[in-house]
Amino acid sequence: MGLFRTLASSFILLIFIYVSHQLTRFTDFTWVGTVGIVLLLAFLFALVIGTFLFFWKEKNLDHRPWRDRLLDGSLTVMAYINFLVSLVILRDVFAFVEKWVMPTQFENLYSSQATFAMLGLPLVFLIFGNAVIQVGPRLKKVPVYFKNLHADLEGLRILHITDLHISPSLSPSFVKKLVRQALQLKPDLIVFTGDILDSFVEKHEAEFKMLQDLQAPHGIYYVPGNHEYYWNPQKGLQAFRDLGFQVLINNVKNIPIGSSTLQMAGVPDPAALHFREEGPDLARVQNQFSAESFKVLLSHQPSLAPKVQSLGVDLQLSGHTHGGQFFPWNWLIVFFEKYAKGLYRIGNMQLYVNQGTGYWGPRLRLGTYCELTEIVLRKEPKTE
Repeated sequence: MGLFRTLASSFILLIFIYVSHQLTRFTDFTWVGTVGIVLLLAFLFALVIGTFLFFWKEKNLDHRPWRDRLLDGSLTVMAYINFLVSLVILRDVFAFVEKWVMPTQFENLYSSQATFAMLGLPLVFLIFGNAVIQVGPRLKKVPVYFKNLHADLEGLRILHITDLHISPSLSPSFVKKLVRQALQLKPDLIVFTGDILDSFVEKHEAEFKMLQDLQAPHGIYYVPGNHEYYWNPQKGLQAFRDLGFQVLINNVKNIPIGSSTLQMAGVPDPAALHFREEGPDLARVQNQFSAESFKVLLSHQPSLAPKVQSLGVDLQLSGHTHGGQFFPWNWLIVFFEKYAKGLYRIGNMQLYVNQGTGYWGPRLRLGTYCELTEIVLRKEPKTE
């Protein structure tokens, strides 16, 4: 772990040097202005690094408001640095292309005015990104078509919630708004695909009391994501069981609907293995399937889909990716996740990846939104 911290700190130091150089080297600032910008950047980078090193060592149940404010502030600064670094890189790339492909004057790109604009734009991005969070979850209706769908399952509505990340950085009002939306929709089933809790459960009795109001005639089903395992996972899982949620750890629940049977399966996140908890066991899940049922599998990680489809699953529901959450990661996520967001067909199975009902880290989304998904099962029309 010491090696990881050293490498991470060295990488961040290199980014600091690069950004400081590119923001000051080619401008006409006086030495006072140059030193001022470098000191500002040094403060921002040091705040982020120092805060995360502190919380790495001080992760405990002690709840003090100043800790939450410090962490929130540092996460916001981290987002600011993210936007600033992205703008610096984009400017350098544009200048390189302009110089070697379209030889023109590009000095204005590195003027003092341009530098001040680049220092200010991330603040605008933060404001807009936070406004997206304040709006709350946006409903997305997704009809999914199947050839083998039983007539009694036609039009069945599954409300899909994922990556809520209940933590000190998520406002309880956000959870309250989500629960109100879910109750208004009156879905047939509700599923949670992990990273719902991202803190010690003892700190969030109010949010769990809100979740207790959720209801669906065919039940509420839940699988843990990687973040649940960072905070005393057994207590967290028991808290969801106490709500009446069906916690699926490599098991399958049979749901009779009319004369049909929907089998709801769930696997834990592979991160469980790092904490000596039970990891995904697809063979065990397969042994519980029946040939004539319609099979839905909940998995936090969409990357399991190629293996899951070989089990005869009809629909996999996942999260984890956040769709990249904010710029530029909403563009780059496709290079890290094969199934980044939306609907995919993998063999005879369909996979839907929700881009996250909440958010992780900074209170912002830019280029994405908080998604509450209503999956509607439909019979695929016959083609002549």
